[in-house]
Order: sequence, then C-alpha cells, then structure tokens
Amino acid sequence: MNQFFTYIVIITLMLAALPAAADSSDIHENAGTRAMTFLKIGVGAEAMSMGESQVAATDDLYASYWNPAGLTRLQKPQIALMHNEWFAGINHEFVGFAVPLENIGTVGVSSSYLSFGELQGRDRDGNETTIFRPYDLALILSYARSFGNALAFGTNAKFLREQIADETGSGIAFDFGALYNFAEMPLSLGFNAQHLGPRVKFIEEAFGLPVTFRLGIAYKLWNDALTLATDIIRPSDNDIAIGAGAGYTIGNILHLRTGYKYKIGGNDLGAISGLTGGFGLTLRQFQLDYALVPFGILGLTHRFSLVANF
Repeated sequence: MNQFFTYIVIITLMLAALPAAADSSDIHENAGTRAMTFLKIGVGAEAMSMGESQVAATDDLYASYWNPAGLTRLQKPQIALMHNEWFAGINHEFVGFAVPLENIGTVGVSSSYLSFGELQGRDRDGNETTIFRPYDLALILSYARSFGNALAFGTNAKFLREQIADETGSGIAFDFGALYNFAEMPLSLGFNAQHLGPRVKFIEEAFGLPVTFRLGIAYKLWNDALTLATDIIRPSDNDIAIGAGAGYTIGNILHLRTGYKYKIGGNDLGAISGLTGGFGLTLRQFQLDYALVPFGILGLTHRFSLVANF
C-alpha cells in the first residue's frame, strides 16, 4: 500500500509542474505550423486504449514509438503489425521487427505509413484534373540498451517522406528515450524526446517537425495483473496534454484496458473524444489487441494490432 501512495505522490508532483490551464478558446500559436504531423499519430492498440499513457509502461515492439528504451524489455525476437481504420477513408499502418542481442542491446526496424486514399485533383479554376494518392511515410531504425537492471536508453533514426500529387518533401528525425525501473517497487519512470531534426522543405517553404516531449510513470499491482500509467505530453505545436490509463489482465489471456487523454484547456472535439478503451487476447506467442478511440463529431476510429514472439 505504501508503494501505491508513492505512485500517487509522483503523479501529484508531475501535475503540479504543469502551467495553469489556458482558456479553452485559445489556439496555440504554433498550431498548423509543423511538417510531418502524421508523426504524432500513436501506434499499437494497447497504447491507444490506455489514453496514450505508455512512455513508462511500454514493453513490446511498439515501444519504438512511445519510448525506444522500452525495447530492452523484449525477451525474444518480435514482429508487430497494426491497422488503424481512421475517419474520412484515411488508413494508418505500422509494421516492425526487433530482436534482442545478448551483450549488445535490442535492434529493430519498422515503418509507419499513412494513406489518404484517392483524391480528385483540381486546377485553380476548380476544374477536375487527375486522381492522386497522397501519403506520409516513416522508415525507422531503433536501438536500445540496458545499463544494469534499473536504467535503459533507446534511440530512433527516421527517414521521412510526404507526397501530395506531384510535390514531395523528405527529411530525417531522431527520438531519444530513457527508462528507469525502481529496484524495491514495481514503479517505472520514462522519458521520450520525439521527432527532433532539421526543418523539412516542401515546395518553396521549410517547416519544423512536431517535436514532442513525453514524461510518464507506470505502476503495477497484484503480481503485474494491474497496470496504472500516467503521461504528460508536451508537443511543440499544441497545448500540454495528460494521458492516464489502466490495464487489467485475467488469467494471462484476456486484457481489459481503458484510458483518457485530456488537453489542457479542453479537448477540441469535446470531452468524450478523450475517452479510450479496448481489449487484447494472448494465445501462445501471439497477442491480438483492439482499441476504440472516439473523435467527437468525426466519429469512432478502430485500431487492430498484433504482436508475435519467436
């Protein structure tokens, strides 16, 4: 019980460090000024169903997004696949592979792809031209290593590409993550600096990347059956957000999850848009997960992901 109070105290200190909430009518001064904003879309149904509170809790290949240091928790080679059925015909896909190498660390490769389907091109007068298929792509190389049982570091190097009709933009970005596990209690602290890199030129202008900082904690109860997690998310182009989630495992087979993500000043698409939920099933070396994420008037989105250990 004392350990649980420690978890609550740390959450309180993290929240106390936040600035006062802005008025809900305020628009962040950097909103809409960043390139490659698809990088802000999270991967993995487990993480999304827990309100994106994963920087200290992540323990599978999707850690390459939430905190690359979490890749050190892999015990076996792993493959991950995700399909995100978004709104307006937009689809988001992720595929990756990672392998732990004794005395070297964990290495991985992955790819994130956002497709907007077919769009009708038009000229300046509104006349129809050709059909085009815009997309965003990230190719990711990951490496993570532990230093003792408590501390781990991880990094990503990413090649980025965006195409709209005949115009393309490309760039590179890096992530740097850290993870600390307390020795005498099932508590973890995590940090991740995402999407650091040079400006990306598209057509005639150059734009900065959507740099994001994540700080979080995760606490496990009841022989790791219950996971509680909280993240503070600081994007460079929007207001600070808080993610909180809980996951409960029944019989090492069924995983039930829920969470909430709240942006300081109010969620743009309404309070209900921050609520998330989902479940997972573990069958031998496979884990299949589903997440339901509302987007207010835009409707519901569905994520399906698979993790396979070998």
